[in-house]
Amino acid sequence: MNKALTQAIGLTFITAGVSWAYISSDHDYLQSTVPAFDQKEHQPAGAATVARLHTRSYIYPVANMDRFKQLGFWSGLSFFRDPWITSPSSTTDRDGLGPLFITRSCITCHHAGGRGPMSKEGVHVPSSLLLRLGSTIEGINKVDPNYGGQIQPRAINLIHASITSEVQGEAMLDLAYSPVNGQFADSETYQLRMPSYQLVKLSHGPLASDIGLSPRYAPNIYGMGLLDAISESDLLAQEDINDANQDGISARYNRVTNVVTGNKKAIGRFGFKAKHPTLEQQVAAAFVDDIGITNAMFPDENCSDVQLGCQQVSALGYQGEVEIRQKLLNFVNDFSKFISVPPARQLESVIAQRGRAIFYQTGCANCHTPRYVTNSEYDAPELANLTIWPYTDLALHDMGPELSDGVTEFDANGNEWRTPPLWGIGLQRKISGSNNFLHDGRARSINEAILWHGGEAKPAQLGYLLLTKNQRKALLRFIQSI
Repeated sequence: MNKALTQAIGLTFITAGVSWAYISSDHDYLQSTVPAFDQKEHQPAGAATVARLHTRSYIYPVANMDRFKQLGFWSGLSFFRDPWITSPSSTTDRDGLGPLFITRSCITCHHAGGRGPMSKEGVHVPSSLLLRLGSTIEGINKVDPNYGGQIQPRAINLIHASITSEVQGEAMLDLAYSPVNGQFADSETYQLRMPSYQLVKLSHGPLASDIGLSPRYAPNIYGMGLLDAISESDLLAQEDINDANQDGISARYNRVTNVVTGNKKAIGRFGFKAKHPTLEQQVAAAFVDDIGITNAMFPDENCSDVQLGCQQVSALGYQGEVEIRQKLLNFVNDFSKFISVPPARQLESVIAQRGRAIFYQTGCANCHTPRYVTNSEYDAPELANLTIWPYTDLALHDMGPELSDGVTEFDANGNEWRTPPLWGIGLQRKISGSNNFLHDGRARSINEAILWHGGEAKPAQLGYLLLTKNQRKALLRFIQSI
């Protein structure tokens, strides 16, 4: 154990601008910096919270939706769940797959509305783990000339007289882990996994020299409509690019392109680097990037100039039309918007309340903003003017070199990641079968995810290292309860 860290035990520790005492006798923390418990915390989505706890799926409509709108929600689920097929076919509402794609359906990556199966070590064709491509030069936004902005590892197999070049999946992934050993202040040891990613069997040569690989493990999708409903002014009120309040946290929002309005300085809030400003744009981009389904926002297939087979197959498909009509895309948009959030679990237990105090006093709440009131003028009345508890500021933060992907995405640099929401993640293993966390799924538990925090979150991570085993258990219980 680091000598300086060991000497801090029993003394006052300063983290993220908050002074708190490490109490070796395992008593409660001082309560002066902890807001009083609000009974509304039991309902993290307010009146939209799922009425009862479900342990088989996150996919339930918001509780305050009328039955007629629920019909549209379940129609959207069908297009989210069912696999897309190659065109042309007799099933014109569900064809148009590829030519290049990651998976045939949205639910493959977002099992039960959560996270899909994490990739295993070794060489394989990934599904839930997406492989983004971007510039390794900070401030420069570009994609690979041969593969675009994302690797599509699968391709359709279509035989036609006009096709002279094979359509090939773009690459396979070779994933490996190396151990990272550490120790808490109370001498308990832990082991993390440092991932290594290599693309193999690339179909059109190596990546350009200034293009890097950014793995992204498909996130939970429940509550996204509520995140969309947070007022932009409330987000920007949290921005502190130059750390004016000197708390060590420099929250900033990615400025991205809104493809509908043409605004190139829209506030990003969706995606691990906050690449998309609206939920509708996030959904439309996923259709074309992940399944190869063109739409009104993104009408072009992902075929580069060197991918002749992809271009030839695309020419056989819809001419002058997109592959998912706007009416059907709207069903999926409404489905995505109205997936609710499960209620909190045993939040008033003694251990959860102790963990709640630690959550605030170690500075976790400085980035994982607990509470908002959604925009009263949001276009979906069911999601408007609600008190919600998502535990995210949706802002970019420097998370340190160990979590860096080295890739620029709009204004986000390699070290920066959007703060993910925490609501409902305590059910992730039970519902979706996944117990992997962080942007690339390297963490096998919430405990490991905290230990990977660096950069602006380093003081909070150091504070976590100083906790006793029972205090760590309390903090984790709170996070698993919200």
